[in-house]
Amino acid sequence: MQISIASLLLLLVASTSATLEKRVGGYDATCLEVRLDDNGNPQDLTGDCDSNTGKWTRKTRLDLNLCYSVDGDGHMFAQSGGHGLNNSNTGFPCEKCFNGNGYEVPKTYYACDCTPYAEGGIYTHSGVDLDALISNEDGFLTCFNHTAVFLSEFINF
Repeated sequence: MQISIASLLLLLVASTSATLEKRVGGYDATCLEVRLDDNGNPQDLTGDCDSNTGKWTRKTRLDLNLCYSVDGDGHMFAQSGGHGLNNSNTGFPCEKCFNGNGYEVPKTYYACDCTPYAEGGIYTHSGVDLDALISNEDGFLTCFNHTAVFLSEFINF
């Protein structure tokens, strides 16, 4: 059986492009601890995630304002470079944000009370599953083309 060079090259290109595709979601399988940061910003997600080789665990911080926005009814939705969840860009902040504890609420669940655009609107409780969008790319939390800020790393034994 002969395989032409063109067929071999086509196969190589197809397999390479498949491996270069950016992952979407699934951080929970390779991140030990992911939590809202204690720096006073409830939209900063900090995670301890394994590198691709598993040799290192990296602590990184991802600004969820880069990953989500709030619509006119106060519901959060995924959006690259979003308008933000709790900053002056929207004028309609989200408050009382939390992520699940893994018992009553899944640990990948992130929720806030967000103000609708309508003046005098009542807060809307809105939540998203972070694991559907946030990925672990070699120990760094990511969403869309946004990569978390490096904080520290330690070697796994």
